[in-house]
Amino acid sequence: MTPEGTRKIGIHFDPCYERHDTGLGHPESAERYQVLEAALARLPDDFVRLPGRRARVAEILLAHDHDYHDLVYRDVETFSDCLRTGDTAICHESYDVALEATGAVLGAVDAVMLGDVSSAFCAVRPPGHHATATRGMGFCIFNHVAIAARYLQSRHGLGKIAIIDWDVHHGNGTEAIFLRDPSVFYASLHEQNIYPFTGPAAERGQGAGEGMTLNIPLPGNSDGGVALAAWSAWLEPAIDAFQPDFLLISAGFDARVDDPIGGLRWNDETLAEMTRRCVVLAEKWCGGRIVSSLEGGYNPQGLASAAVAHVRAL
Repeated sequence: MTPEGTRKIGIHFDPCYERHDTGLGHPESAERYQVLEAALARLPDDFVRLPGRRARVAEILLAHDHDYHDLVYRDVETFSDCLRTGDTAICHESYDVALEATGAVLGAVDAVMLGDVSSAFCAVRPPGHHATATRGMGFCIFNHVAIAARYLQSRHGLGKIAIIDWDVHHGNGTEAIFLRDPSVFYASLHEQNIYPFTGPAAERGQGAGEGMTLNIPLPGNSDGGVALAAWSAWLEPAIDAFQPDFLLISAGFDARVDDPIGGLRWNDETLAEMTRRCVVLAEKWCGGRIVSSLEGGYNPQGLASAAVAHVRAL
């Protein structure tokens, strides 16, 4: 265990993720990842480098239907250039790389639960939060954070998991997986009226999960001050009411200013402040336990800068 009053932060990145080839000119590219990887490699040695591992099929099935898993495998094995379920480019390496990405997040969960690190950031690709139980879309194949939530419950016996998603796009897949589940609280800050055109504030969950979804759609071109004010007004009180056992973050960096896909104007300090607020919440309710997984961010230099700010703030 780490000594009281200190936080050992784990980071995971690996060139294996460059094998997921999305094609020439695609925003979610290996080149984007290489810039991030180089920035993380320059962090000081007091950050703990976490190894990866390959997720087992049984772990994928914690959040995805068996038929969908098999569809992904077949599409990759038959050399398709896109998942038949939607707008996710694939290559012959994509199935294996997606298993490595999910496995790395689960490995980070294990490291935090064992006390090897207090929290961790996993720089993985492809991203995950648009993937539903039955459909890959929005550059996503397997929903790493959703699988991690179920893994925390099934493998580590935790009861209540909170997921905070600050990608510029609403995490429709994560929301759909937990829409009726009272044991997982999902909160999303996202730009309104952009892909995937979901996540209205009126959607609060369904059935037993009523009140366990919090959507905070933000106006286009708004800055970090707007997001942080909404955080204080809505997100923080909701987390305090839920009192989670573990905090997961879908860490997209495409709300940062100058992202070619997003239309918000956050800066590195916005994302660092959100991270610090997550640390406070995790210390209050979760024993400090956080695992963060990379989602979007398509300006390579901006992605690298924001991700480093996020890791330092952990």
